[in-house]
Amino acid sequence: MILYPTETLYALGVNALLESEVEKLYALKGRDASKPSSWLVRNIEDIEKYAEVGEVATKIAEAFLPGKLTLILKAKKAVSSKIIAQDRTIGFRISSDPVAQKVIADFMEEHDAPLTCTSANVSGSSTLGTVGEILQQFGPKAHMITQIIDDGPRKGLASTIVRVIREEITVLREGDISEADIRRIAG
Repeated sequence: MILYPTETLYALGVNALLESEVEKLYALKGRDASKPSSWLVRNIEDIEKYAEVGEVATKIAEAFLPGKLTLILKAKKAVSSKIIAQDRTIGFRISSDPVAQKVIADFMEEHDAPLTCTSANVSGSSTLGTVGEILQQFGPKAHMITQIIDDGPRKGLASTIVRVIREEITVLREGDISEADIRRIAG
């Protein structure tokens, strides 16, 4: 389990394709298994391996990724239902943070799999900006984090979350990227 920085906050990453690893992550966070984690990937080509990427999603991705956006798309049939949302969707992040970019490039080179990209906090608790605060929040469970990449404080807003299913856009959370900007780019 890796604690790593993104351009917004710190995130926790495990192999997103291994159910046993995702279960460990949820045990650390105290997170309900019905709430899926986003996946960190390198580029749009990685997203296309796992999800259906239509014209609208492509326009949004080309305009805002890498960046402060989580793009939720319909999973391809080959993706196991045990590692995605019940509605067969996956949220994807492509980070603009150089440290996160190196982490995912190295991880995908070694494992040929995305990393989870979920906020580094106890579920329902506030997100904190430094590694020390994060580890303190996890308390005795902090030992479950096996790799820590400390790149200084992170204070960004959480990513904007956009769902694109059958070319229809739903903005689930507005961050630095506004809904107006998303809709303008999508046409």
